[in-house]
Amino acid sequence: MGFTPQDQEDSSRGFPWGLAAGWAAGVVVVLIAAVVAIWQVNERVYTAEATAEQYWESVQSGDGPAALSMVESTPGFIHGDDAADLDHVLLTGEPLATSAELIEGATLQETGEGAELEFIVGSENYTTEIPVTRTGSTWGFFDDWQITSSALTWFEVTVPGAPQGGIGQVTVNGEPVNLDEETTRLSAFVPTVADIDVDSQWLVGSHQHVVTAAENSDDPAERITLDLEASEEAAELLHTEVQEYFDACAEQQVLMPSGCPVGITTNHQVDADTITWDFPDPEEITLGFDAEGWHVDYENLTAQVSFDAVHYHTGDELEETEEVPFDLDIAVGADGEDLIVSVTEG
Repeated sequence: MGFTPQDQEDSSRGFPWGLAAGWAAGVVVVLIAAVVAIWQVNERVYTAEATAEQYWESVQSGDGPAALSMVESTPGFIHGDDAADLDHVLLTGEPLATSAELIEGATLQETGEGAELEFIVGSENYTTEIPVTRTGSTWGFFDDWQITSSALTWFEVTVPGAPQGGIGQVTVNGEPVNLDEETTRLSAFVPTVADIDVDSQWLVGSHQHVVTAAENSDDPAERITLDLEASEEAAELLHTEVQEYFDACAEQQVLMPSGCPVGITTNHQVDADTITWDFPDPEEITLGFDAEGWHVDYENLTAQVSFDAVHYHTGDELEETEEVPFDLDIAVGADGEDLIVSVTEG
């Protein structure tokens, strides 16, 4: 018995062609949804901006190792032959957290294959690149991003005259850092704020440095200068020593005090009990410090002497007052932890 057209029609009616078509459409919808989902995840999660944000969150929290782990390749000055020449105090812990605390109003914006961070330090606005690079993909769908090595940099701090002033350390965001003669080199993340201070008994100085990405990675590291100046205690010591010197001269009721930079002569008969010396205010003398060491500055020092006398020829009683310009030789230097001030006639 043969297979007739009627039989074929009956057979077709028995197969669920509508169900098959619906199943195929469902598969297409699922595939489209999967593609859309992958695209959305890639656009929202696996992005340069998201990587830059994760890096910045690590830096903000003071988690230096986490931030370093996101860097594509660590520069040689961190782990290479030059590492011993740098101090890495700013790469982790409290100094890094302190840096983040000094940064205000931080906002991150995507810039193609990277991100820019805008922030405020003090009253100044800054913008720096957070350098990001695409390094491949995961499962062939999701882009892989990492921070480039230019997110790490270093800078040099010079403290002129540090050896002459007995200064062997600076403080960086609250942590001591040793000087090599008068310099130190510090590695840092981008961005970093470094408060660099010297606060010794006799010398003080401070400088705030904001680290941002260099326009050209081949540029040399920034070099900043921390100038020192005499502390209030050092200035008070100078003024005390000068005042004691002046007092010792003024106690001598003579016209030519011994060991003093002043003196006059007269032909009249002087009443020694009336001789009075007045010296200028020691605060007119200032104490400074520079690359050459300590120095003392003053202008036009003048003492005044007053006395009663009898005129040599006429016997008239006289009240004499004279202005006496003078000079001083003041030496200042460190002796261990002490500051020595020596005052002698100029």
